[in-house]
Amino acid sequence: MIRKRLLVIAAISSMLSSVTYAQESDLQQVENNLKSVNAQFANSAVVVMRELSDEKLPGLYEVTIDGQSLVVTKDGTRAVLGELFDLQKMINLTRIEKQKGQLVLVQQEIAKLSESDLVTYPAKGKSIGQLYVFSDTTCGYCKKLHLEVEDYQNAGIDVKYIPYPRSQLVDGQPAFENMKQVMCAKDKTEAMTKIKAGTDNGEFVQESYNAACVESIRKGQMAGRTVGLEGTPFMYLTKGAIQIIPGYQSSENIIPLFTK
Repeated sequence: MIRKRLLVIAAISSMLSSVTYAQESDLQQVENNLKSVNAQFANSAVVVMRELSDEKLPGLYEVTIDGQSLVVTKDGTRAVLGELFDLQKMINLTRIEKQKGQLVLVQQEIAKLSESDLVTYPAKGKSIGQLYVFSDTTCGYCKKLHLEVEDYQNAGIDVKYIPYPRSQLVDGQPAFENMKQVMCAKDKTEAMTKIKAGTDNGEFVQESYNAACVESIRKGQMAGRTVGLEGTPFMYLTKGAIQIIPGYQSSENIIPLFTK
């Protein structure tokens, strides 16, 4: 009897693992199809999140391509642009899945950055985690968040800014010019604080900017585009039940998330 039960359990386990493998294989196949059939996606960040069979749409797959949400056919030749809603519960199902995908992407993109690509405000005392923020010096809510940096530091959280000017990286654009001043300053934290507060009085303007620090801005903006930012600030918490926060939330709401 025991032997029969063990054989049944083994058979069920084998079936389940086969189903899981098949699902993973399907997702990989969709990614491969998208890249092979469409040359413009060959070097894009493609994340195939799931088949929509559970949402009564079998044969369609929810994906992001460089952060853009799409629903595609398995062969990768057709797509529907938009977001999937549960109309009975009025829940944005695409947004929920997108944030799961963004978590993976943001971790991958941050791993590509070095400390010199960031503006870091270290925790005071023992660090309990890091708060990464894609930030723009001309963004009102980014400035509001910056007023609370000390709250995070006092709570043992390192705040690490990733430069992400919202405008294009064109010389003369205010957001790009400001960020060049920050990233090329001798003291980046002082420059960030003064420029966001509007008290810099041109103190950090240079006749020309070092290529390496300008490259950090390009890397930050590329990382943000890959993740699929829809605006700034965009926060990533290195620990906690909720790790992706698109948009501004107060420090009193964010800090407790590090301990949940």
